[in-house]
Amino acid sequence: MFWFLPLPSHAQDVPPNVILLLDNSESMQDFPQYLPEVFTPGYYPTPSNPAPGDLGGVGSAGMAINTGCSDPALVSAMSWFDANSSDPAKNGSVVYDSDPDLASPFFNPNAFYFTRGRRIAWMVKEYPSSLSLDTRQLDYSYGDALNACYSQVGWDIEDYPFPYSDSSLIAECVSCLNTKGWWRGPMVNPATVSYQHGPVREPGEPQIPPEAYRKWVVSGRVLNVRPPKFVIARKVIKDVIKSVTHTRLGVATFGRDHGWFDPPELLAPLRPTCEQSHPTFDETAMDRPGLMKAVNNMQYRNNERSIGEALFGLGGYYSSQQMDGKWEKWFKQPLSPGYFGWPGCCNGGTYDDPYTGKVGLYWGMAPDEWLKQPRSDPSTGAYLPGQPWEEPWAQRRSTCFRFQTNAVIVVSGGTPRSDNTVPITKMMELLMYYQRRHDDGSLLRFDPVYPEVNPDVGGVNYCDLVGSTKEACDYTEYNWPTGLGVGNKNFMDDVAFFLSHMDLRDDMPAIQTMRTFVVGYGDSSPMLQSIALAGKGSFFRADSTTELRDAILYAIGQSHTSTSSAP
Repeated sequence: MFWFLPLPSHAQDVPPNVILLLDNSESMQDFPQYLPEVFTPGYYPTPSNPAPGDLGGVGSAGMAINTGCSDPALVSAMSWFDANSSDPAKNGSVVYDSDPDLASPFFNPNAFYFTRGRRIAWMVKEYPSSLSLDTRQLDYSYGDALNACYSQVGWDIEDYPFPYSDSSLIAECVSCLNTKGWWRGPMVNPATVSYQHGPVREPGEPQIPPEAYRKWVVSGRVLNVRPPKFVIARKVIKDVIKSVTHTRLGVATFGRDHGWFDPPELLAPLRPTCEQSHPTFDETAMDRPGLMKAVNNMQYRNNERSIGEALFGLGGYYSSQQMDGKWEKWFKQPLSPGYFGWPGCCNGGTYDDPYTGKVGLYWGMAPDEWLKQPRSDPSTGAYLPGQPWEEPWAQRRSTCFRFQTNAVIVVSGGTPRSDNTVPITKMMELLMYYQRRHDDGSLLRFDPVYPEVNPDVGGVNYCDLVGSTKEACDYTEYNWPTGLGVGNKNFMDDVAFFLSHMDLRDDMPAIQTMRTFVVGYGDSSPMLQSIALAGKGSFFRADSTTELRDAILYAIGQSHTSTSSAP
């Protein structure tokens, strides 16, 4: 059980600054639990020579093996949903998120949707699809079972008889939708026609699970009982925004691809303004509708989960860059990190990308790498937000008062990946210059000389303090770029340590650091825990809607308590 606020005797008079950093990676489209790919041995008919469009056949829609809704193992695995139950928690009759700001309800109980076993079919990578490009609305839903089945199967005159309702496969689908509200359909295979394509695996991405190749048709009721992760997270965050008081809130997400360092996208700056937050906190000035609209506008299609890069950019937002240029003084190129510095041309850097061949030699060497301005992508014309800074006028500052907590609460669906383009050597140099220490009192050290043969380069790696091993934070598979030194190949926790141990502002008294809290949504990866420990925050794992909401609220409550002013 989580509690929202700590004891009043520990609460700040000045409201904390809290940015909700939300995971917008494509994996957030996944269901928390995949639709089942289970079978009863020998149950499914295996005709010796099935026609392409028959049960057991291989046709334009895929391989029609283990389809239907009557296999005992499948029925048992789907028992969490019951269309005939009187309980909305099982029958899905209540729309999970009916926010009118969204272009469609998530989900219409009276409609049928195309899904795959791992997620709603997304129009970018699967077809037929029901989830729009921007993930804000649902397309191609059907109110009757026959049309839904026909469209999902993808009728070809060569494969299916006319009328197509006579097809054994489509008849099975219609019967299942009318009696159960769901149907497990064919499995996509190499013979599947192009207009029934998907999923698509991009270079450098992990293997696609078998469930992703299985076609389903499900009613909106099924999705209301077990929505995808992004629908749950979006609804929970909006509920949190509605309920939080006496807290300056902002909303951010992982940034779009800039090539190397990807600045976070600040969807809503901290609000209310400084003068509206103290000595009297103006609740109406929080603009909760605006914050919730920012959450609705998130697009869950990022191919990276760049937590460390986003935290680094939000540290810049909390800095006094707009007042005295502090971030630029620290991180303006060239950083000249030395012969073995990371990143650094031409002897630092990293290995070439083993998945795409992208050259690692010039890693993070753009003249404006850490100070990027908004621009348009020259190849696509897409708008790329740059590094976020606090707004320049006094009352829209990110940090208003001395002894005010600055915090980021990360809500992540998994371990960071493609997330190491940060000026690691420069951060370590600054920390060592100011003699910053680990919690056990030992001085931070960092020695990148000959990193590939150096048995301990130093830096920050707390995986061994969270019930795991340091090696668990050195993961490299499907995660590029990485550093070269054993014990510190990933830099996300180094970023959190830097921001929680360095004074980010020279324009006001006291020390202004940034704490990092992490909520692992269905995930408790050692790296996520190491980030929270390094960031002087806390880690929470959440596996349900209630746990997710309580974890975020508890983290906000913790932000109302001050840590020691000494970094």
